Amino acid sequence: MTCRRDFLTGLGVLTAALAVDPDEMAAELAPRASPWDTSWIERLESARFRVVFNASEINDGAAMDYASTFLDHFHDVHATTDQQTRPVIVFRRLGTSMAFNDLLWQRYAIGEDAKISDPATHSPATRNVFWREREGASPQEAATKLETLHQRGLISLVCNFAANNWSRRMAERTHRAADEVFGEVRANLVPGAILVPSGIYALIRAQNAGCAYMPGT
Repeated sequence: MTCRRDFLTGLGVLTAALAVDPDEMAAELAPRASPWDTSWIERLESARFRVVFNASEINDGAAMDYASTFLDHFHDVHATTDQQTRPVIVFRRLGTSMAFNDLLWQRYAIGEDAKISDPATHSPATRNVFWREREGASPQEAATKLETLHQRGLISLVCNFAANNWSRRMAERTHRAADEVFGEVRANLVPGAILVPSGIYALIRAQNAGCAYMPGT
């Protein structure tokens, strides 16, 4: 009898758990007076095919190449539109600076530090070569730039933790306050990029929203 009572009690708990209203669960996940922009999650849910790339290193901008390939090949095979396919790139760790605009690349010599050359000058890049195509660039080159991919629906997420770490390093180098440098970073992300609490949060939340996971390096 004791075993039977324990079984029935456990069954009741399980039944109650399965009866939880999905809307209530969604409400628990909804941000409450959050300072973070989560509108990108709704944009994800409107697409049929979704993928998130983990850009933790620069690796010649491989994450953008992969995102472009995803859009093109799904179109070729399934006749999808850009509205039906949604790539996400999470810029974190050493890949974070790919989401910084030209001002930061020039001011902090990012190209020299990362050993990134500008194809137009063959010298250390003083602009973000992953953001916009250079004058005279081929259509293939232009297709893998962030500006082009944003026009096709790419969601770019930037790790706040990594951006803060980068700001502290630059502050030490330039003898400035870390908060001041981080303020510059926040103001000089490439257009369309969204700052998120951490890259880990973004990768997990994107997968929660139905994204397949792909390494971006």
